[in-house]
Formats: sequence, structure tokens, C-alpha cells
Amino acid sequence: MNDLLSALDKENERLLQESRATSGRQRGRYENQRDDDSYRRDDKYNNRNDESDDDQPKVSRSKTLINFMGAKKRAMVSHAGSLIGKRAQDLLQMIELDTAEYDLFDMPPVKEYDLYIRSFGRSDTTQAYVQTNDDDIDREVQTDEIDVRQKWTQHPAEDYIGCGRGDGVKDIEDEEQSQVNKNLDLSRLSKFVQKAGQVISILLDEEKDVTKTDMNENKSNVGVSEGYTKLAQLPILKGRCVLFSQFAPSQPNMLITAYSKPAQEDEGNSITKKGIVCVWNTDDPSYPQRILACESQPTCCCFSPNRTTLAFAGMVDGSICVWDLREQSSMHRSVSYDNREHILRYPTFNTAGVMDVDNHHSPVTTLNPVSNYSINSADSGRNEDTGTGLSFQLISCEEQGVLNFWVVAEITSPDMAGSETDLGLSPGGKVKLIKSSAITLQHPPRYKRVGVSLRATELQLAPTDLNHYYVGTDSGYILHGLRFGTRAFPSSYSTGCDAPMDITTIDFSPFGHPCFLASSSDGFVHLYNVKTETPVMSWSSKIWNTEELQCVRWSRSRPCVFYVLDNNARLYTFDILEGDAMPVKIDTLSSQDRVVHLQFTSDTKSSTQGRLPQMLVSHESGQTEIHTVAKQYRDQQTLECDFLPSYLNRF
Repeated sequence: MNDLLSALDKENERLLQESRATSGRQRGRYENQRDDDSYRRDDKYNNRNDESDDDQPKVSRSKTLINFMGAKKRAMVSHAGSLIGKRAQDLLQMIELDTAEYDLFDMPPVKEYDLYIRSFGRSDTTQAYVQTNDDDIDREVQTDEIDVRQKWTQHPAEDYIGCGRGDGVKDIEDEEQSQVNKNLDLSRLSKFVQKAGQVISILLDEEKDVTKTDMNENKSNVGVSEGYTKLAQLPILKGRCVLFSQFAPSQPNMLITAYSKPAQEDEGNSITKKGIVCVWNTDDPSYPQRILACESQPTCCCFSPNRTTLAFAGMVDGSICVWDLREQSSMHRSVSYDNREHILRYPTFNTAGVMDVDNHHSPVTTLNPVSNYSINSADSGRNEDTGTGLSFQLISCEEQGVLNFWVVAEITSPDMAGSETDLGLSPGGKVKLIKSSAITLQHPPRYKRVGVSLRATELQLAPTDLNHYYVGTDSGYILHGLRFGTRAFPSSYSTGCDAPMDITTIDFSPFGHPCFLASSSDGFVHLYNVKTETPVMSWSSKIWNTEELQCVRWSRSRPCVFYVLDNNARLYTFDILEGDAMPVKIDTLSSQDRVVHLQFTSDTKSSTQGRLPQMLVSHESGQTEIHTVAKQYRDQQTLECDFLPSYLNRF
């Protein structure tokens, strides 16, 4: 901008000089012309005088002069002026001027006192102020007096109150607040005692001597058992028997059992119409820790994978119930049965209250958390446990061949009035199930009975790779699929028989070996390698003089030992190290009634952690026994863990 203004000033100065030079030249020519005209007039005057003198008459002539040079100069000046005006207009369109305001001089007014001090000087002076009573003005008000109360507090508090009045007087508000604080402290104490009790119980179990036998155990006539204890047959459980059970993976002393409905229902007692699931501590079998009630009949049950904080059960009507075992007893109701009070805990969440499309439509056959129970992860589950028991998935299978995957979610702010959207959530509930996906199973392509609907009997996840699932069906095939992926190989496992039959049980090796056992309704037990679709080895029950098999279970303490239970309460013990042709031992578990269920502890290293491997035997009469596995069948032999892979590779 400065450069532009400087150029404009120079241009104006140049034009001004040219204009002055032009006007100077015109003035000189005008003066010369005026001299010539005056000279001519003098000559005319002289001539006129001469003529007059001679008295000779002469004719006067007028002559007009046109100044073309002046007109040309004026035209040039006008043209130059128009060019300068046009240039000025063009420059004004390009130049924007700003307005700047500033104060050249600013002096605030000076007070008389400051002027006096300035003229008097500041040296050797001291200022002093004196306050008079002139501004002391009294005013009357009509407001109430302020209520003042003295309070004291102490931290840390000596008692459960920790605060009080300074004058020592107690009022009703203080007493009510102290009662609220007392109730809160009692609630905190109850939670602490509950958590501390579980920790102390686990520590006592770990410090328990392995070689020490329980004095309360009964002597057993079963060869695979050193002794047994009985679960209490409570009056509230009269007429019921255990249909399904499972030991907690991380706490082998914790047991969950699902009971059948009583043989005879009492119309006057509503408890007989309810489904019952119990949570036991096997170290104290006199009374269950939790009695869980539901409206339908349970078919299967399980714990949360890390801690026994959640319990799940699948029902006959296709629903799944969840119990939060951390809930206070005050949230549930107490019932009186046979002159004894029992606290029945109803489900925290029930999928029967969700949309019909998200639920099962046939009885739930299997319910498993997606967690690794193998020997390599038995300790890792303890170390990685955060104490919540959440952050896992649940897989359920129904008879119609549909697999549902559920996400266990915890609600941060539960509503004691209940939820208007989650109809399956109980008031104050903190846990619910959210369906994430579903898989519908189909018969294998080589299945000949086209058009027949598939029925699933049991579902198991591979312990070494939870992405693979195996489902037993009524067609004699075991379906193999992937949770994430397109196709699994092999897609199915056959029994070698063309006739359709039920695959009753599937049990994987808990030691991480790539093999599993399966029993079928035709009385066969098959050993499969996960890489081949045909059995590696098969055993027929006809050789043992029996036809129907109840289940097959792999030993949790020895890799080469497994057990087979038939419908006549006979237990067959196989040891591949000693031979694979016949069972090494046959025991009769009961001579009076039928055995309906057999289960082993889930922890493969329980013997090294202060607990001996145990076996649960459920009788149809309602009696439930927990046997301690004999030393011969719980202690591994040398190189036994390496023998089974070599045995599988021989075929």
C-alpha cells in the first residue's frame, strides 16, 4: 500500500510539472503575439496619420484571426484530464482505505487531593486515615434469626456413625441417619463375610492332606471307589432324583444338580409343581448352599466358567434360566415345608420372557459355557479370573437341531421396580442373556432317510479349539461344525451302521488329546480320532451281556481310563494300557434301583491341589452318592499321557 501511494504521488507530481510547462509556453506565445499586434496597430496608426496628412481617402478592412494551436492544446489537456480521471476511478476500485482512530493525548482528570499531593511532594510525608462514626447507620429487619447447630465428625470414625452434634443433644434425624448407616454397615459386613467365607473354604480345601480320608465317608463295595458320602435327602426334595449334574471347573467342591419332578404331585403344595436346581458344597453335603426354583422342568445345568457366581439351566419348554448367586437372600422369598424354612431363589433372567423368535421351541438338551476345561487351562482360569464370572458366551442346543449362542451381559444400574423392555429380567436383576446368533443343523448329505427331521441329543465343544462343535443326532451320525468358518473336516462321523440310532453321549479327552468317546443306543461305544470320520475302536455291549447303555465318561485323572454305565446299574471300567478288548473291572453300583446319572469332577489336576477325584452316582430312588475314586484309577502311570496318541496313530 505504501508503494502504491508513493507511485501515485510521483505520477501526480509529474503531471503537475508538465501542466505548468505547457501553460508557461502558451503564456510566452501570447505575450509575443500581443507585442506583434501592438506593433501592427502602431503601423496602422502611423499609416492612418500619413494618409490623413496626404488627405487621401482609404477603405477600412476587418481581419479575424483563429488560434488553432490553442484549441489543440485545450483538446490535449482535456484528453489528459480524462485519462487521469479514468485512472483515478480504476485505482479507487482497487484500493480500500481503512479508518484508524487513536488518541493523540489522553489525560484523566486529576482529583484535588492528587493535585495537592503532587504539588506538595512525596518526600518526608506519611498518610494517615481516621474513621469517624458518620457512616455507622442502624437498620431494622423483620427476618427470623438464623438457626445454628454445631456438628462434629471424625475420620476414621470410631463407631458406625462417625459424626454427631457438638452440644451432645440427639434428635430424630440423627437417630434415623444412624440407623441407615448401621444397616449399610451390616450389609457391607454380610457381603464381606460371604466373600471371605468362600476364600477361606477354598484355602482350607487346598491345604487339606491328600492322603487323609474323610472319617464321615462310608465304605463302598464298588471297586473303583474308596468311600462315598451322600447328599442330604431333604423333605423338599422328596420323590425327586438328580437327572443332570456338573462340578464347577475351577472349584471341584462346588456341585450343581438338576432334579426331576416328583413322582406324585401334591395339589396342596405348590413346591411340588416347581422345577428344582440345587447348588452344593460337597464338603458340607447336609444342606445345599442355594435352592433354585423355576416354573418348568430343568433338563441340563451348568456354572459360569471362572467362579460359581452364576448358575444356568435349560428347560423342557425350551427356555433358559439364569440365577445370580450373589444376590442377597432378602431379594427372595422363604417358604415353609415340613416345619422348616427354605429360601427359594427364582431366576434372575428367564428367556421365556423374550421374543419367540429368539428362544428355543423344543427341550434344551445341552447347555455349556464357551470356555476351555482342558488340563492346560485349569490353572489359567484361576489366574485370569476377575471375580465377576461374566465376560463369556453360552451355547445351547435343543432337540430340533438348533444351536443358540448367548452373550452373558451384566447390568450396571439395576432397577428394583423391574424393566419395561426386558420382560425376562426380574426386579433388581443384574444379569441377562442376549442372543447373538443361531445355527440350524442339517442331516449329512449321505444320510438316506431324506425328509426326516433331525433330532439332536448332545452337544460338546472341543476343549483344545472352542471353534469346533460336535453334535450327536438320532441318525447315528455325529455332526461336526464351526462357530466361525464355512466348512469343517470331516463334516460328520459315522458309527459304521446304516440303521438310524441315537448318539446318547459324547465325551472328549480332558487331557488335550484329539479324540472323543461316543455311546449309541444300539449298545456300542466308539472311540474317534477327530481327523477321521470312522471310529478308531468300537466296543459292543453284547460281549458284556448287556444291550442298553446309559452313558460313557472319560476319567479326569487318567488319560487311558474311561467308564461305561448301562441301564442295569453296572459300571464298566476300561484301561487301554492293560488291554482294549474287555473292561478291566465291572462293578454293580446298585442292586435295588436304576442309576440314572453318572458324573466326574471337571478339574483334571484336583489331586495335586488338595482334592481327590470324585464320582457322582444318582439313583432313581433319589439317593445321590459322591464316591472318591480309588488310588488305582486316579494315579497316572509312567508315560501314560504319551501312550494314547501313539494308540490313536496305529489305526
